[in-house]
Amino acid sequence: MWTLVLAVLVSGAQLTNAGSLPQILTPAFKSSAPLHAGKRGEVTVSFTGLKDYRIDRLLPITLKLTPISGVTLLKTEIKSSSEDSKSKDGYYVDLAALKIPLTASKPGNYEIPGKLTYFFCSEKDGFCSRQILDVRVPVVAQ
Repeated sequence: MWTLVLAVLVSGAQLTNAGSLPQILTPAFKSSAPLHAGKRGEVTVSFTGLKDYRIDRLLPITLKLTPISGVTLLKTEIKSSSEDSKSKDGYYVDLAALKIPLTASKPGNYEIPGKLTYFFCSEKDGFCSRQILDVRVPVVAQ
């Protein structure tokens, strides 16, 4: 019984602390080549992370996209690979990049809303948590 009470208290403390955490990962969006209307293209999402935090590679970084008018998404959920040849444990040394395959129906500027989810651990504070970010993927089609 005491174990259950302790687990609930620890979980509650982590949730309380999680609300005041800084954004751990910052995504950057870039087309691999200029996107042309009517042709399949790709937007790459790369990441930079805060010092003293490690990103779990065994629980994937996940990007869930909401379809919008004018852009066809080949997938609405993209997950990172857990492969990292430099890693000796369950954390990324080189953060994975995500690739979003898509086709814009006509030239223009688009923003695809989505949610980015990842798991991280704080080396300094000794805890792990999940973070969910609202993102907007910019797409410029010629």
